[in-house]
Amino acid sequence: MLNPGLTREKIVMGDLCIIGKILRPYGLKGQVCVKPITDFIERFKKLRRVYVGDNPVEVDEHLVVGAFLRDEDIILKFKGVNDRTSAESFSGKFIYIPEEELMPLPEGSFYVHDLIGLKVFDTNGRKIGIIADVWLLPANDVYVVESKGKEILIPAIADVVKKIDLEKKVVIIEPMEGLIE
Repeated sequence: MLNPGLTREKIVMGDLCIIGKILRPYGLKGQVCVKPITDFIERFKKLRRVYVGDNPVEVDEHLVVGAFLRDEDIILKFKGVNDRTSAESFSGKFIYIPEEELMPLPEGSFYVHDLIGLKVFDTNGRKIGIIADVWLLPANDVYVVESKGKEILIPAIADVVKKIDLEKKVVIIEPMEGLIE
């Protein structure tokens, strides 16, 4: 799951999107243990090229020569990284892919970066604010909406979120009692 503290800039900037965080070296042959930040774990088995860095602006390209699932983590092997010491330098860094390599989503699903910046209105047409962040939490996602200098937390559930229109860049909600006050 994505840490709620990760901001839009850390998720997507330019054409790169985050799909994982390197936790630590794995074994002695240069592999790294990756915490996926994606619902599509299977994507890691197909990776051939990734970008690794502390942020999406300062990245290095790496070729992936091996990947396998271990518990809930992914073990990756990069070309040219052949020992544990070399692999240690990757700890704490993020893995990015070009936006055009994102997996297609099922109808009614959206990538976080598609939601950031959308205007939020209630069902009466009153502007609530703009989505500034999305928290991916175990129970349900939460949209962090900036409104008149404060943050409103909108649960991303069918009872509240009535429509998302990416073309018009709007989200229509029916707020529960006390949600916006």
